[in-house]
Parts: sequence; C-alpha cells; structure tokens
Amino acid sequence: MALLAAITSLWLRSAAWMAALAAALVLGYAAGVMHGPAAAWVAALGLLVWAYRRNKSSSRGRGVRAVLLALGIVAVATLLGMHALPGFDNPLLVDNLVIGPGATAYSVYFNFDKTMVGILLIGFGSTALLRSAAQWRLALRRAAPVIAVNVIAAMLLAVALGFVELQPKWTSLFWSWALVNLLLTCLSEEAFFRGFIQQEVGAALSGHRFGDAAAIATSAVLFGIAHVAGGWRYVLLATLAGAGYAIVYRRTRSIEMAMLAHFTLNSVHFLLFTYPRLAQPA
Repeated sequence: MALLAAITSLWLRSAAWMAALAAALVLGYAAGVMHGPAAAWVAALGLLVWAYRRNKSSSRGRGVRAVLLALGIVAVATLLGMHALPGFDNPLLVDNLVIGPGATAYSVYFNFDKTMVGILLIGFGSTALLRSAAQWRLALRRAAPVIAVNVIAAMLLAVALGFVELQPKWTSLFWSWALVNLLLTCLSEEAFFRGFIQQEVGAALSGHRFGDAAAIATSAVLFGIAHVAGGWRYVLLATLAGAGYAIVYRRTRSIEMAMLAHFTLNSVHFLLFTYPRLAQPA
C-alpha cells in the first residue's frame, strides 16, 4: 500500500511522494520484498535522475556530463525494468493462470523494482503532470482520437498475425490486473519510454525538421525491442502500439494520456481478445 501511496502522491503539489517512497522501502525490507542492495539501486537511479534534471537546468545542460548521466539513467532503469538487479523478490499475485481457451498461461507480479523507475522519473520532474480539470479535458480531447485508432490498428494486426483471436470474457481478476497494469506497468513504461526517452531525444533534436518524428520513432522502436522475449510478432505489435502512445504524448505532452493510451489498449486486449496470446500461432 505504501508503494501505491507513493505513486498517487506524485500528483500532489509537494514532496509527499518521497516520504511515501521511503516508507515503501522500509516496509519492503520488513516484508522481505527487498533485501541486500535493493535500496542502493533505487538510490542510484534517484541520484542520476536528480543530477540530470539539475544539470539540464544549468548552462551546461547539453554537455558530456548530461550525456553520461542520461546513459546512466537508461542503464539502471533498463536493468530494473528487466528485473536484472539483485535485491528484489517481487510478490507473485497470479501464478500460471490460463484465462481463456487456447491462451498461454499468465502470471502477475507486483514489481517493486520496475515501479521505482516510474516513480523516480516522474517525481523528479521528467514531465509536467496535469493539475486541473481544464487541463484534463483538453488533454483527453486531443488524445481520444489517437487512442481509438491505435487500439483498432494494433488489435487488427494482432489478429492478422495470429497472435490473438476475438474472445470476449469477464473475470474478477480484471480489477487486480487493472490496478497493477495501470499504476505499475503503464506508469513505469510510459515514464521511461515517453517521459524520458522521447522527451529527451525530442529536446536534443529541437529545431531539426524531423526531430519530433525521430523522437517518436526512437521511443516506439525501443519499446518494441523491450518486448523481444515474446518473439518477433510481439516486437512488431509493441512497436506499433508504442508509436501510438508516442503520438498521444506528442499531441498532449501528458504522461497521463500516454498511460491512458497504453492502459486502454491493454484493457481491450484483456477483455475482448485472447490474453496474453494464443498458445499456438494460427
């Protein structure tokens, strides 16, 4: 609960998220979810992000130091996202559940390590957050058409590739899945790929004719590559979906809308199609 409090506290106008994150770390060690060097990795990423933002706001913002700090952030964040750093024992919520006919088994973890990436990137100001109802309404109007097109395009391609098939269903598992997917998976992945990668590539190429397109393509391709464990079909689908999330982020400059685009596609996939994929490609 402390970790969820740290996430929701990001939208407050204070540093409450830091106190909640500290509490989550303490409770994580007490519960055995974290041990050994886990806090050191979190601290390392936090310091890198803080130093990068501080450096960026100075006159030296685009020097060698900025590049080295950015590479450090990418390295540590990627390793945390891949669960490759020692010290974390992420709780298993659902173990090898087959949700529908012909589907592969599915497990759900409450990933402390990956979630730290999203909290720290957003907490230290990787992207502006929506603060008012007017901002939310404007962002939703700009995001909605792209979100709809992205869902349709991605799921049509998934069916065409034999990755999934139409399979409407309802299960009470959706509620716990939705909580984890939105506040852990979508938050962390969008904070990294859109709020950091896309935003920083776009800033580096500002003034260039194709700067925005290059930033969108970079975040989408890297997002696709991050799903390579699922095979080439998954990489292709994730790249297409990632391009949609990136366009939403470009149109709205809102990490919330990128998260919403990501969560909407994942929810449609979960509720209306084979989840997570067909056991045997068609």
